[in-house]
Amino acid sequence: MRTRISGWSLVLVGGTLLGGCFPPDAGSERDSQEDLVTTNGLSMINGLSMTNGLSMLNGLAGNGLSGSNLQMYPLSSKGLPATSSFMNSTAGRSTVTYLVRCALPSGHTITAKDTKGTSYSFPGQIGVAPEWESGNCNATCQERVSACMLAHVNTSGQHISIWLDSEGAIGWGSNSNYPYQEGSFFGNIFLNPPVADFCNGKDFDLGTVPGRLGVGQNNAPYKNAFWSGALCQSNCSNADSPNSNDGFKQCLSYKHVVTVWRNFDPNTQYKICNKTTSRCLEVAGSSTSDGAAIQQRTFSGGSNQKWTITQVSPLKYKVVNVNSGKSLDSKSGSTSSGTAVIQDGYKGSSTQLWAFTSLGDQPGFYEITPTANSWASITPWGSLYSDGTPIQEWTYLTADFQKWTITPAN
Repeated sequence: MRTRISGWSLVLVGGTLLGGCFPPDAGSERDSQEDLVTTNGLSMINGLSMTNGLSMLNGLAGNGLSGSNLQMYPLSSKGLPATSSFMNSTAGRSTVTYLVRCALPSGHTITAKDTKGTSYSFPGQIGVAPEWESGNCNATCQERVSACMLAHVNTSGQHISIWLDSEGAIGWGSNSNYPYQEGSFFGNIFLNPPVADFCNGKDFDLGTVPGRLGVGQNNAPYKNAFWSGALCQSNCSNADSPNSNDGFKQCLSYKHVVTVWRNFDPNTQYKICNKTTSRCLEVAGSSTSDGAAIQQRTFSGGSNQKWTITQVSPLKYKVVNVNSGKSLDSKSGSTSSGTAVIQDGYKGSSTQLWAFTSLGDQPGFYEITPTANSWASITPWGSLYSDGTPIQEWTYLTADFQKWTITPAN
């Protein structure tokens, strides 16, 4: 059972999140790449529904966490002296924001001043190391805070909802809104040099989102502790029963591991491309009409080749074309093999809901199945390698031309 924790509010104007997030210490400043907010606050049931937005370009890697400023003192104004560079820069204060939110529980706040005497307040939220508020941060404290911090890194600075599992204050549990195991994070970023490690979750390449595992991150501060592409399940110890499927209790010598779960991000635009042909799904002729055909074509970046993927119910998604706003559908609501795939206004019918099955023996590729017809998969049918080949539903034959990649569209 996880501790109930009250969440943070988003800054809304007319129901829309402003283009950037306001750090609690920023005043008139704003840095959307370094601020952490939550999506609708923290989940109150089994875990933490967080967003990640710590840009490592000006975050941990730029400031470091070694030395006496933080490691040797309580997390208080004594441990955050005014002479510290942390207080004198937006990036430094953002780093402290993450540290305090990870370390201290909700209702606890640290206040510190910069060298000009300006005060900044840093509220707690997750509470993985409450002892740090008034005492030293020992090795256990450092590893718990490190894993929490690393789990929130997004090298693109984009805010993506994630679900956390771990021992201690975070706790164990699943959430059907976050079905894909992205990876696990561990290490000690307080050391010099810091240890910042991860390993891939079983679904690291499914539901990929900008700045996270599975998309070829740039300037990531962490490395796979085992080898490139290594899976946690082959190298780490599962959590104890009944939570053995939730995450890991130990990776290498680290016993404080945070496992991250995610979903497709409804605000990210994806391209859906065929394994055999490398051609991508598009709406024919950039049509915005109901019934327009879906076909394959070499990706050119057109909005008719970009899609949003939004969960409607557990493992059932609507797939909406960015150009038309219409949903992927089966012609005439048919479930027969050979039925054309089209676009149509979303009505919530079973033929407009799709499942994405990760192919365990071929990481990065998926079968895309209409939930109304679980034995079928979307398939290019006709001249396989030609632009403009129409897409149909067809019995899944395990053929490579029925397998797809789903990646953020740049």
